[in-house]
Amino acid sequence: MNHNLNHWQLSLIVFSFIMGSSLLMAPNLTSFFSGQDAWISMILAVIIGFLINILWLFLLKRYQFQSIFALNELTAGKIMGTAVNITIVFYALHLAAYVIRNLSNFMIANVIPESNPWTYQIMIILLAVYTTYYGFNNIARVSEFLNPWMFLLFIGSLLLTINKFEFSNLKPVFDQKFVYIAQGAYSTTGFPFIEIILLGSVFVYVKQKEKLTKSYMAGLLWGGAVLIITVIAVVGVQGDYMVKRQSYPTYELMRNISVVSILERIEVLITVVWIFGILVKVVVCLFAAVSGLKHISGHTSMRVFLLPCAILIWSMANHIHENMMEFTDFVGQNWTMWWFTLYAVIVIFLIAGIMRGKDKQAGT
Repeated sequence: MNHNLNHWQLSLIVFSFIMGSSLLMAPNLTSFFSGQDAWISMILAVIIGFLINILWLFLLKRYQFQSIFALNELTAGKIMGTAVNITIVFYALHLAAYVIRNLSNFMIANVIPESNPWTYQIMIILLAVYTTYYGFNNIARVSEFLNPWMFLLFIGSLLLTINKFEFSNLKPVFDQKFVYIAQGAYSTTGFPFIEIILLGSVFVYVKQKEKLTKSYMAGLLWGGAVLIITVIAVVGVQGDYMVKRQSYPTYELMRNISVVSILERIEVLITVVWIFGILVKVVVCLFAAVSGLKHISGHTSMRVFLLPCAILIWSMANHIHENMMEFTDFVGQNWTMWWFTLYAVIVIFLIAGIMRGKDKQAGT
């Protein structure tokens, strides 16, 4: 299994992780609270996400970017560290289940309504298992090839909406009270800027660790910039009234693009970009889960945990929520605090470890 990554591949993985799920849902989550000021909420979310991840990387750098599972045991002790590691494994499986449920919800609601959601769930899980089985470098190389092309296709698609863009849809600026703008930012801070801490399980495999922080933050800011542009484009074309009432407003925006009779169904492009982001996100979650289980159990290989984790993810995906409305409400209202709790626990242990000189023992 080859898990090694270079700094360019890490940037692309971070970018794809940010795009997964968020690309289609961010405009709705922000505008639901902040209306036409959704783009301000998105900017605020990116700034908060930047600060949260800067602290995260600073602390991990003090520990030479060792595996987060080993660091938890180093800083919190064997018993408490194992408890935190089990929690991380659960969070990873839970996130993968949500992402896969989001995919099947989208496909049923917008693409093929009469199909069975299990079809899409099983397909993406099998792809994730296959990719993880052969090593994390597998998805990194695919991302290295596809991401630049998909980025150009997506930006090109957005440019085709310029003729429908109305600045009046963004006015008046700061019309909403700051508390509502902050609420819009809150709903998109955890999703995806805190849940990306799962990549802490991958840092140990990154070459040239002196470039890790720069590469990671470049991918995060690149992804954040695309989300900001997307929110501006969606609200500017459709208006916040329509965006609030659409579960996947970015997709709906692309459906309305038609350039003469030969360039239609542009929404297929955004679907491809989004589904690849979904795959990357599921692979990261699955890799984090099996890496954690390997560390906790002391097993020599993580492959033995792939099938049980895949089955558990699929089962959770079909039982976490009864319908899409309940799913969206939970993500918008609770997701950020849900993930910030895990983030805060790990950060507290890392800081406590530095105060006790544990960071000097990392890697020895």
